[in-house]
Amino acid sequence: MVRQRVVLVLISISLFISGCAGSNKPKEPEGNQQIMVLQSEAETAYKMAMLDKAESLYIEVLTSVPNYAPAWFRLGNIYTRTGRQEAAISAYSKCLELEPDNQKAWYNISLVRIKQSTQVLSTASRQGNLDSPVGRQIKGLLDALNNLQKEPVKSNNQTKAAL
Repeated sequence: MVRQRVVLVLISISLFISGCAGSNKPKEPEGNQQIMVLQSEAETAYKMAMLDKAESLYIEVLTSVPNYAPAWFRLGNIYTRTGRQEAAISAYSKCLELEPDNQKAWYNISLVRIKQSTQVLSTASRQGNLDSPVGRQIKGLLDALNNLQKEPVKSNNQTKAAL
């Protein structure tokens, strides 16, 4: 009986020691650290104009942290630069849901809307009679929007593009 207890104690001690030894393994980077690495890689790719890579990395970040407004903002910029205007509007809108006071997102969404309006008016100007009253309005508005997009907007020594 004593011998059985000694054996049980020895087995217990060896299990305890092996459990402690197993906990000294190097840890994998924790979730937040991995996300920070992804965010850093995405930002680097964005700044190097590697937009496809940056897009996939930002999407990966948002898979883990869907309420990360800066990633939504960058996706809006990527979509704008790659001509995906509706996707840009959606990304900027998500950014604004999370950060309603983000003036850059408000500004960029307005630039995309101006671009969309310009495209619609350009198409409309090729339809129908430009000498009609509505045709003249279309031409006047199209000219105004084209001029607006050519001139830098001066506000706090910044130019038009907040992208």
